[in-house]
Amino acid sequence: MKQDDKQIKLYQDAFNFLLDGDHELVVYGVLKKLHISKTNTYYEDMVQEGMLSFVEKYIRAINLKKEPESYLAFIYRGVYWDLINYLHKQITITEHIEVPDDNVDPLAELPDNQNSVGYYDTHILSKELMQYLNAKEIRYLVLAYDYGMNISEIAKECNVSRKSVHAWRNKVIAKLQKKF
Repeated sequence: MKQDDKQIKLYQDAFNFLLDGDHELVVYGVLKKLHISKTNTYYEDMVQEGMLSFVEKYIRAINLKKEPESYLAFIYRGVYWDLINYLHKQITITEHIEVPDDNVDPLAELPDNQNSVGYYDTHILSKELMQYLNAKEIRYLVLAYDYGMNISEIAKECNVSRKSVHAWRNKVIAKLQKKF
């Protein structure tokens, strides 16, 4: 018997095993455990994926020379994990979430603000500007640009009103326009 004929026979045996008795209930049991009901968008697709997974796990059990008594338990675990992976993939596609590659360092993708042209331009400009500002205006500038605080946060930090912070900001803007 040729290799292709053996493979075809193995698949036929796997599908026959799936359809024998109540073996299809393995797939429905997995769906129930995953809380996938008939109203779920992915239900029909997951039934089909589960059936295909059942066949693949049956063939794998035979190739691994598992005992026939342990086939269903082995198949159940395999179908369970395959359907979890399928569901994860579908949700990822639906939600447009990019799954990170395990070989990529996510921190490498973050911009390094300390080495950007904008960082140097801003800091050169702010150092020159600070020569013309008083202590309150400098504090506003540092809190707003170095720490990213908004008007309310700066007012709370400095124990002053928002109106005072607006005044500091307006004075900084006026001095910036005048000097530069």
